[in-house]
Parts: sequence; C-alpha cells; structure tokens
Amino acid sequence: MKTHIPSHCGNSPKGELIKNLTLLFAKYDVDAAVEFLDENILWTLVGHQPIQGKKAFKEELIKMADNTVMELSIFNLVTHGKAASVNGEMKMKDGKVFGFADFYEFTSASGKMIKSITSYVIEKEGLRR
Repeated sequence: MKTHIPSHCGNSPKGELIKNLTLLFAKYDVDAAVEFLDENILWTLVGHQPIQGKKAFKEELIKMADNTVMELSIFNLVTHGKAASVNGEMKMKDGKVFGFADFYEFTSASGKMIKSITSYVIEKEGLRR
C-alpha cells in the first residue's frame, strides 16, 4: 500500500497511536488494531448501526477486507486531551476513492486505549482511478 503521511503526524504519543491505527485499519490488520481498543469500544460509522465491543468491531472490519486499500493519504491529525481526529483519502483496489474523517475518544487523557470512534466515509464520485 502506498502512503502519503505528513511528517508532523505522530509528533505526540497519541498522534503516533492514531496514525498507526489508521494504517492498521487500512491494511485490515485486525488483530494488531484491536489491541488498542477498549473491550467495550463503540464504533459509529455514520449512516449505519453502531457497533459495540471488540468482537463485533473485529467482525465488521473483516467484512470490509475484500476491497484492499491501494493508497492512503492522511491530510490532518489532531489530538487534544481525551480526543483525536484524523482525515484523509483512500484509493481502493476496485478504483473507488473515499474521503474519511475519524473522531476518537480515549479512555483517559493518557491516550493508550480507544473508547469510541465515529467515522464519516464518503465516496468521491467521478474520481475513480
């Protein structure tokens, strides 16, 4: 997978965690990714039913793995207190291009475990490659 990640992404431990999680999700490296998720993780993929718990999260991510991410671009990554956000673009194996924004809540300000994720994903029509 080709990546475009600005050098300032990951300047803090929480930023590094979010950058690495974004890469793990894009690679569908589910086992490595869930290690950073609280047991009761809540994932809200806007427009779909929320997903609760590590097991359900893992199952949902595995369902998505059929369409490989060929190129990942991170545009911005911001952390503050118990919150973080990242946005960017994914170019998929099937030619579709998706813009995304993920908003994270950590279990504590130390930023070692993720309590919740809210994801906005939109297909960028007319931009197939």
